[in-house]
Amino acid sequence: MSYRNYAFYEDILVNEIFFIATHNKKLVRHGVLGKEVVCLWTGKKEAEAFLKKEGVEYDRLHQMDIDRFVTYELDEVFDEGDEVLVNPSGPSDGELIDVVKVTSELMSDLDNIRVKEFVRVVAKEDAVYGLSKKGQNQFIMISDGEEEKPNIMPVWSLKKRAEAVRQEDFEECEIIEVEGEVFGEWLDELRDDDNAVAIDLKTGVVGTVVPAQKVANELTF
Repeated sequence: MSYRNYAFYEDILVNEIFFIATHNKKLVRHGVLGKEVVCLWTGKKEAEAFLKKEGVEYDRLHQMDIDRFVTYELDEVFDEGDEVLVNPSGPSDGELIDVVKVTSELMSDLDNIRVKEFVRVVAKEDAVYGLSKKGQNQFIMISDGEEEKPNIMPVWSLKKRAEAVRQEDFEECEIIEVEGEVFGEWLDELRDDDNAVAIDLKTGVVGTVVPAQKVANELTF
């Protein structure tokens, strides 16, 4: 079953955020459609209106970035098969979804969209930006976890995006730029070593990570 035809799906795909409520640092659950479930909304005003109308006690309404949620929250909070209710406005409406399945589908689509957009901008500007240790003329490699060897190269299509992440997460590094053709050659080396590429990462080092070959397949140079 695909969730792509649901109205909420496109909202999250485009805006990359949603809203959840907490009380005493725990996710608020509410009885809707005969179940006690976590509710989420794609709009803040809609969330506030529902919580007020239903008299739901909460301390805070959180704006959740989809990448940060998947990276840091999903596995900690939900198990396979857990359901959440999206965009309820009353006691008997909303879309009851499998939260693990829908986030997996969302991230797959976001990865594809981001790779195509990255390649489009790189082809237009003929430049790719990365982080380098001072005095070195190559992009740094990072890893998914402390125990793993570096096998991911972060790259950005726009310098301002790279600068935002550098300031927040990699102050010891500097930004360098390479031409698109040079980056294409680096991709071949990354592919041969079975390494990955992180595309236009957000602050907090979250976002799309794909095999180098997937990016190379989209390039036109």
